[in-house]
Amino acid sequence: MFKSVLVIGHFRGIRLEVHISWLIIFALLLTTMSAGFQNQYPDWSLTSAVVTALVTALLFFASILAHELGHSLVAIRRGVLVTAITLFIFGGVAQMARDPDKADDEFWIAIAGPGVSFVLAGTFALLTALTSGWYQPVPVALGWLATINLLVAVFNLIPGFPLDGGRVLRALVWKLTNNADKANEVAFASGKLVAYGLFGLSVWNMVGGNLVGGLWIMLIAWFLLNMTQAQSRMYMLRERLAGVRARDLADPDVPLVNGQRPVDAWLYQDVLPSGRRAFLVGRDIAHVEGLVSLSDTRRVAQSQWPDTRLGEIMTPTDKLYHVAPGARADEILQLLNEHGLNQVPVMEEDGRVTGWIDRQRLLRSIEIHLEVKR
Repeated sequence: MFKSVLVIGHFRGIRLEVHISWLIIFALLLTTMSAGFQNQYPDWSLTSAVVTALVTALLFFASILAHELGHSLVAIRRGVLVTAITLFIFGGVAQMARDPDKADDEFWIAIAGPGVSFVLAGTFALLTALTSGWYQPVPVALGWLATINLLVAVFNLIPGFPLDGGRVLRALVWKLTNNADKANEVAFASGKLVAYGLFGLSVWNMVGGNLVGGLWIMLIAWFLLNMTQAQSRMYMLRERLAGVRARDLADPDVPLVNGQRPVDAWLYQDVLPSGRRAFLVGRDIAHVEGLVSLSDTRRVAQSQWPDTRLGEIMTPTDKLYHVAPGARADEILQLLNEHGLNQVPVMEEDGRVTGWIDRQRLLRSIEIHLEVKR
C-alpha cells in the first residue's frame, strides 16, 4: 500500500513500518513542542524542553501504534489477516488483507482503536496525578499525552469514513438493514460530508488569522476525501469484477525455461525477442521449480552470466507467490500491489501451472471488463 517505508519490527506476524512522511510530522511536532514548553515554562533549560518534547513525541507515536494494534489484534481474532501497520504523516493505518464479512466484525474492529486510545488517555491522566510532585517535565509530558490520546479517540469517532467512526456507522447501518451495499453508500457519503466540513473549517480558520492551523485542517480534509474516493472506487471495482476469476484472466501460454540454461542465453535469446521480463523455471508446467525475472539477474555480475544457470538465481516454488484458478480479480491485483510483483502464476492444488497473469495483462483485462459492464 505504501512505498518508501522503514520496517521497525514485527508483532504477532504484523509488520510494523514507518513511512518517510512520518519524519515530517515528527520533526514538526518536536519543534513546536520544544518551543511551546520553553514559552510555557521559561525556567526550563533548552535541554529539558527538547528532551521532554522528544520523549513525549515518541510516546505519542507509540500510542498511535497501540491504537492500530487494537484494530489489528481484534481483526486477527475475528479471522481477518493484518499484514502491516504503517505510521505516516496523518497517523497510522492497519493494512488488512480484506474487509470484514460481517457487520459485527466491522463494528468491533473499528471500535477497538478508539477504545485503546481512551484507555491510554485515562492511564496517562492517572499517572499525571500520581507524579504531580515529581520533576516538572514528567507530569507535563504525561498530561499532554493524556489530552492528545483523548483527542485522537474523539476525532476518530467522528462518523465519517475512513475514520473509525465512519466504519462504526457502516457497521450499524449494515446491521440494521442487513444490506452491505447500503452500508457502504452511507459510509462513503459520510466521509465526503466530513471532508467538506473540514474544508469549510479550514477556510474559517485561515480567514480568522490561523493560517497554519487552517492549512493543516485542509490537508487532513484532503486526505480523508481522497481515502473515501479511493475506497469508493475500489468497492465499485469489486462489484463490477464480481465473478471474474484468475482462470478468466490467465494467459495459457506460460513462459517456461530450463533451469540449466545460462543467464546470458536466456536474456538474449528468450527475454529480448519475447519482451517478457519473467519466466517459470522447469521441465514442463507440471514440474515447475521456480521463477526467474530480470531483477534476479542484477545479483550476478555481467561477466558471470555465461557461467551462471537460471536455477541458481531463481525464486524456488516454495517461496513463490501464486494464485488458485478461482482467485478473484481484485485479490490478484491486491497481491501484486502488496508485494510489488509484476507477474503471478496460476496454480492448481497439485502444483500444476495452468496459466500466467502479468500486471499489464491484468490491468488491460480489468479495463475491458469494466468497459463491458459499464
